[in-house]
Amino acid sequence: MLRPAPAPGREAGGALDAGSSVEGASAVAVPLARDLALVALAKAAVSAIVLAFGFRAVSDDDFARVVLAQAWAHAPRLDPTGTSWLPVPFWLNGALFRVLGRAFAPTLEVARAIAFALGLASAALVHLSARWITGDRRAALAGALLAAAFPWSACLGVATVPELPTAALSLFAVASIVTPPAGPAPPAGRALLGASALVLATLSRYEPWSVAVAFAAMALLAAARLGQPRDAQAKLALAALGALAGPAAWIAWNRVAHGDALYFLARVASYRNAIGPGGDGTLLRLFAYPAAMVREEPELFLWPVALALIAWRARRGAAAGTTRPLPPLLHAVRPYLLPGAVATFQIAALSLALVRDGAPTHHPERATLLALLLLALAVGDLSARAFRGASTGARRALGGALLAVLALGVVFRPHLRREHFNPRADEVAIGRAAAELTPPSATLLLEVVDYGHLAALAALGRPEGVHPDRSIDPRDPPVRSSFEDPASLARRVAGLGAAYLVGRVRPSVIDFAGPPLATRGAWGIWAAPPAGGAPGALPEGGSRGPARPADMAP
Repeated sequence: MLRPAPAPGREAGGALDAGSSVEGASAVAVPLARDLALVALAKAAVSAIVLAFGFRAVSDDDFARVVLAQAWAHAPRLDPTGTSWLPVPFWLNGALFRVLGRAFAPTLEVARAIAFALGLASAALVHLSARWITGDRRAALAGALLAAAFPWSACLGVATVPELPTAALSLFAVASIVTPPAGPAPPAGRALLGASALVLATLSRYEPWSVAVAFAAMALLAAARLGQPRDAQAKLALAALGALAGPAAWIAWNRVAHGDALYFLARVASYRNAIGPGGDGTLLRLFAYPAAMVREEPELFLWPVALALIAWRARRGAAAGTTRPLPPLLHAVRPYLLPGAVATFQIAALSLALVRDGAPTHHPERATLLALLLLALAVGDLSARAFRGASTGARRALGGALLAVLALGVVFRPHLRREHFNPRADEVAIGRAAAELTPPSATLLLEVVDYGHLAALAALGRPEGVHPDRSIDPRDPPVRSSFEDPASLARRVAGLGAAYLVGRVRPSVIDFAGPPLATRGAWGIWAAPPAGGAPGALPEGGSRGPARPADMAP
């Protein structure tokens, strides 16, 4: 393919282009590999710190996704959930469970190890994206290190949810089609990589769908640019079509499987309506996502403001003809403008979806991760440039301002957060105990108090043998728990042939099954007495129940 020769990068490491010579490619590959290793090591350290401080899950969704992946590993099917949840995360985790199954059971610990590894891969993708966006090795490295460490990136790097990999794939796709300031335009073949990334992203979460639309438009505009060779035009047109393949496939599947191409939208809207109408008006909903970004990551917004004020004061105080105490920073923002426009378009689409009850039901900041990653790249880049080129006095002012911003974040961050994390420690502990105390073929009856029962299911590791006591889906009619009285519990156990019970320790269960075999916090596990047998009698085993993991997906 004919295209201009690549311009050298502004720093060592240069531009990453397919047209470079063998020697140039080798010169780029070594520092790139070194930087990738550094970013991965930093991400691993951040992830270890997050785990050491006790973080385990964002919400009950984390455990639900593990349970559904475990169920897929046991019995694979094209649509893992039959709900509005997209399939790729379950295919990936379920396939890894099956591959690792000979050495490791599909436990919650294995799922968390997979999440840890995906966090490292996401950090590497973010760094490569930064290299493509800026064409500057130092800028990319500084931004990628900050993008690996800000709190939501840190937490999602170990959580068993697909938000971070999805955002990293979306950023990679956008980066594959933008032209860095020093040029040249990226090779058309790179757009095919971006389109492939978007197929995975759009079949993992819904928020990249608007990114796919923007990518397709950018690819078609690039293909229409004068002077493009035919093979480049063909690749860019193919990339535009490929970017939309994920949404198109999911819409077609919903038409075939459910008789409604937009079934998933109706399901999400019905779930939001069932949990009750939101108290926020239309205007508040429109600005809910930007507000969530500022509320959850205030330092990423405060620090650029402080940096701009220091630069303005330094420029005003500098005598004419003297060296500037700070390097010019405005031109360094240019590489992020087009990717930032795509992220803004995504947030606008999410805001409109929220107004129409079609957006995520909790932790809205998760859906803005692409914008937060881009902001972190820009802030890290500008900060490194400012400190590197500042005079001694300006560097002291920058250091003081940075410490002040971090201190403000530490003080006010806990008061800004609306939703908190729930590790479900007792439910996880009883699930692990059940895995140790019950035979693999035994059928269990699990009490459903709230969605915390998903943590017990995930820790147990074999949802196909567990019957949740009832549905608490807000769209279903309310059902009374059979664990509330011995007679109801006896009928439920007999109907299922359950060999063991897992639930809260309370008199109604003890009257039916006797003392628990083990307790963890408020939860216990019992052997179900045989028909006509004494409470607490150990069963020989139990019939295997139908595979039905709990469904909490909208």
